[in-house]
Amino acid sequence: MENLKKYINEINDFPKEGIVFKDINPIYKKPKIWNELMLPLQKLISTTNPDYIAGIESRGFISASALAFKYEVGFIPIRKPNKLPGKVIGLNYKLEYGEDRLEIQQNSFEKDSKIIVIDDLLATGGTAACAGKLIREAGGNLIGYAFLVELTELKGRKNLDTNLFVESLIQY
Repeated sequence: MENLKKYINEINDFPKEGIVFKDINPIYKKPKIWNELMLPLQKLISTTNPDYIAGIESRGFISASALAFKYEVGFIPIRKPNKLPGKVIGLNYKLEYGEDRLEIQQNSFEKDSKIIVIDDLLATGGTAACAGKLIREAGGNLIGYAFLVELTELKGRKNLDTNLFVESLIQY
């Protein structure tokens, strides 16, 4: 996967000063490269057999929904506040450059369903940990996390449940 780093742009001071944003959008422009990136995630899904794949807004939606479609399992959008209709379950959390909130719709899945959370990037782990807590609070059986990119210096894995698998494809 190291060979895919050349397709990831680094944008300084985005979304805030001092942050170096890893832009994976160039990968989506090249279907063969995107497929290469997705192969390990496909293997993960086929071996863990989740009932649902949850994607975190917004870049996590891309890979999570594609995998859910391919493997004919449900997709759960985990969104920022006030984006979902009906009754929602929400949690506030801290991230490396501020505070935010994530929400899911109540009754997004059946109780005890096996669920994997997928996002584009693991940094400090705050967003992913919040997503995992939401899944559990709603009655789901969180089985693990998968990320396209991991910023290892920020030690985000430490904020995730160590009893679950945490996969990342490209590490910085």
